[in-house]
Amino acid sequence: MKSMTLRDILRENISQVIEGLAGSLGVPNFSLEVPEVAEHGDYATNAPLMLAKSLERKPMDIAEELAKPLADERWGVSVAAPGFLNFTFTDDVLVAALKEVLEAGDGWGTSTVGKGKTVMVEYFQLNIAKRPHIGHLRSAVIGDALKRIFLSQGYHAVSDTHVGDWGTQFGILLLGYKAAEQEQVKKEIEIDPFAFLEDIYARENKKIEMDPERRTLAKEEFAKLERGDTENRKIWEWMVDVSMKKLEESAERLGLLPFDEHKGESSYEKEMPPIVEEALQKNVATHKEDSAIVIDLTSEKLDEAVLIKSDGASTYLLRDLATIKYRQEKWKFWKNIYVVDVRQSHHFRQLFRVAELLGYEGVGASEPAYRTGRHIEFGFMKLPEGAISTRKGTAIALDALLDEAEKHALAVIREKNPELPHADIVARQVGMGAVKYFDLSHNRKSDITFEWEKALSFEGNTGPYLQYTYARLKSILRKGGDSLDDIKEIKNVSLADVEHRLISLVLRYSLIIEHALQGCAPHILAAYLYELASVANEFYHALPVLQESDEQKRMLRIMIITATALTLKNGLYVLGIEAPEEM
Repeated sequence: MKSMTLRDILRENISQVIEGLAGSLGVPNFSLEVPEVAEHGDYATNAPLMLAKSLERKPMDIAEELAKPLADERWGVSVAAPGFLNFTFTDDVLVAALKEVLEAGDGWGTSTVGKGKTVMVEYFQLNIAKRPHIGHLRSAVIGDALKRIFLSQGYHAVSDTHVGDWGTQFGILLLGYKAAEQEQVKKEIEIDPFAFLEDIYARENKKIEMDPERRTLAKEEFAKLERGDTENRKIWEWMVDVSMKKLEESAERLGLLPFDEHKGESSYEKEMPPIVEEALQKNVATHKEDSAIVIDLTSEKLDEAVLIKSDGASTYLLRDLATIKYRQEKWKFWKNIYVVDVRQSHHFRQLFRVAELLGYEGVGASEPAYRTGRHIEFGFMKLPEGAISTRKGTAIALDALLDEAEKHALAVIREKNPELPHADIVARQVGMGAVKYFDLSHNRKSDITFEWEKALSFEGNTGPYLQYTYARLKSILRKGGDSLDDIKEIKNVSLADVEHRLISLVLRYSLIIEHALQGCAPHILAAYLYELASVANEFYHALPVLQESDEQKRMLRIMIITATALTLKNGLYVLGIEAPEEM
């Protein structure tokens, strides 16, 4: 359940007044948003404009008429052209609401709206035998942030990495592995198994480019693996074991919440044949002359959806169908979302349509609000010189990125605060904050060009800037040493403009979380936190806090700083970013 916010109360009042004016015409779907210009108030509505056509009246006349009954001791109302109503909450109302924020504490911004609903969140889908690189960062941090947002709103969020441990690429690896000299293999494996596997993968792909016939050999190696060939199975199991350990290390280093499932695609081997049989029996799928089994979606401009290739090997599509069935049976999910880059959009459109044809409950429902399957697409990360590719050897290892981020953070910390205790721990937190925020501050649908200078910047709209603001606020509170026990005595306050704006901004946090959840868009929260940090910096530079001689004003400002720091900390946590108390 979600508690009523000031915005909710205001919206309810507007709806009641409109109902009295519009009568049987009903209440239109009006907006109630924060004005772009702060001087226009805390919220503005376009309700008069929405009513103008149905009432056959001028918007400004309607606005003037609505303003009178909407006048309230809790807020002021003003009319603005061409037909808006602006609302400004009174200082006493804002201070009273701020007390509620402090009472909520770590629970500020959370709700139980998702109670009883399970959401599957699939992300960080690493491939076996490939070390994580910066191209994997987006899925990891976006997925983790989404899981945290869902959890904060009371949903049972279940995460799955859905490891890529099956498919033709393993035929390429097996072919390359067998082509390598065994003594060299043993030596390189001992030094760095991932470097060895990446090397043979890149080497074999170059051979395939020179001789396309080798791809057929690779497919045969994978087909043998699917049939249970002893030698191929043994090599593959070693690759999986090495890779899963690396995946867990990378997830831990990134500070991702623990995954509930680590199932690879191969886990669904036994579930796949019954799905193929079901598709054939329902006449959803057909055999082709080359022995492939497909579902014809060409009339829907989705091409042919292949379940079984002509060589008998399974496809990503079939494995994803088996995954859906497993998740439905085990987790009985309400939503099943996939955090995968936009290049896989066609695959997911096929997947959801085939699942619908097979009768999987809710998966392909026509209305998005009722569709359980959803592709949370994101743009891909590239380098200034072009796309990231393991095959072409242009990928920057994730470990190398994080090492560099920590190194850079430590250098800055030692320069600015050489006496800081536990500087290495803070450097790890700040370096990670820089990397994660660089990604999450972008709209997930946008492509990102990775540049070291921008990713590791400590100024402007960056993770370290938010972390520094939080640490600065906590420093003020430590120096003040004041108790907030006497807050209830604060009354008849007169807020400075920046105080009013900062409190109003803090109070919007729960609304921002709601918007970020609706759009599965962490960048909405990131943008809000940056604005909050910016106004917080303006606040403590403009007004004295500890030096304020008026006790009521000093306690109020400590109260504002406490609530702002709390909001920053809670918001950063939802983004998966730690908030060090000293920097």
